[in-house]
Amino acid sequence: MNMLRVGAVSAALLVLAGCGGVSETSAPPPALTPPPAQPLPPVSSVSATLSIPLSDLQRLVNEKVPQRFADIQNQKLKCVIGSCTTSLSASRTGPITFTNRNGALAISVPFAVSANIALPGLLSVVNAGVNTAGQLNAVTAVSLGPDWSIRPNTSGSVQFQNGRLKTGPLDTDFATLWNANAELLSRPLLSQIEAQMAPALAQQKTVAQIWAGVFTPIKLNTKPTTWLVLQPERIRVGTPRVQNDTLTMGLGVDVRARLAVSDARPNLVPTPLPPPALVNGPANRFAVSVPAVLPYDEAAKLALDALKKNPPRVGSHLLQINALKIMPSGQDVVIEAGFCIAEKWDPTDTFSGCGSGYLRGVPQFDTASQTIRIVNVHYDVLTQNWMLSVMRGLAGGDLAKAMEKALQFNVSGQIKGVQDSVRASLSRPQGEGVMISGAVQSFGPVTLTWSRDGFVAMMSAEGSVKADVKKM
Repeated sequence: MNMLRVGAVSAALLVLAGCGGVSETSAPPPALTPPPAQPLPPVSSVSATLSIPLSDLQRLVNEKVPQRFADIQNQKLKCVIGSCTTSLSASRTGPITFTNRNGALAISVPFAVSANIALPGLLSVVNAGVNTAGQLNAVTAVSLGPDWSIRPNTSGSVQFQNGRLKTGPLDTDFATLWNANAELLSRPLLSQIEAQMAPALAQQKTVAQIWAGVFTPIKLNTKPTTWLVLQPERIRVGTPRVQNDTLTMGLGVDVRARLAVSDARPNLVPTPLPPPALVNGPANRFAVSVPAVLPYDEAAKLALDALKKNPPRVGSHLLQINALKIMPSGQDVVIEAGFCIAEKWDPTDTFSGCGSGYLRGVPQFDTASQTIRIVNVHYDVLTQNWMLSVMRGLAGGDLAKAMEKALQFNVSGQIKGVQDSVRASLSRPQGEGVMISGAVQSFGPVTLTWSRDGFVAMMSAEGSVKADVKKM
């Protein structure tokens, strides 16, 4: 340092010292803005399979479908002597049964039919009644409406025992008459049993429970207490299929997953069940945002320890940093520093000066060394003005340079610890309602951000995941 600089520093110390002893003065506080918004976690696809044993489905349907399940009134029919009219009712004579027919849901319904046939034209006053037994055999394809309503699409046939129908000029059997009018009779019969079965087939309540269950944070480990938080955005549904004796329906949930460090369980309020979307893209891929957090208090202590171990010098003066605080502010951070400048030859501290001021710097992450650094350290505008007017020459740019050397934090150990913890925790099935487990295959590159509490080294854990639905 040249003589002019030494003189300036000495003059500043004299101004601060006054009549003797150490004098202290502080710069005005800086303007702080909110820290940057946290980036959204990536979207993951978590798939589960909703399985319903056919025996359970059969029980539900038989409980819901009434004994008398169909009525057809005043239906025009083709009969051998013209256009007849019928009114009939169908009642179950046994349980509705479900079986697997090449991956489709096959339905069998034994029933009895009571019909009245009126002849055409002038013979309409002539009618005949018939009672006979029949069997409905059908295959149902199930789809979902946007409101999660079940839409069965049933096709099949109806067989009857011979029921002789003879009145006036009409001499036939009921099966022949029905077969000649299959579109007019079978389709309405199938439609009415579809409408009766739909409420029993509906699984909206179960799916809604699964959807709400995904919102439940999963506790991964303690010390620190870490939670896997899933924020579902969309639910996707595959085509229902019959496998062995079970009706299965694939469910895919698009979620944004993140880890949260908190002693208390994060509070998430489930959103209403959204309309179903189509299955899209690869399933069971998982990417969770994983943070390694360095609290500001811990970072400030590390930097202060480094500055105390190797205090910077300003020419013949010793720059002592006695307090340090880091605060977030918009696109940078603010460092509040308390410091003193003392002369070696002044054992009484007569010519010592102390103050506190504010510096700003931009956090960066060095991938090679896995180190958080604060670079471009400089005085805050108000501190700069204060330094020029009150403590001209005191510390100067040496304080900023010393700070930049000390504000380096190696977080490789924290990152590895977080990765090991996530890998081990996700391998164990955990959750309520929906059990989730995964295999982490890789970790993405680290990106640095900061929050109100500390520096956040964010990475994504990517791999495969599976979800099992607990029996509701």
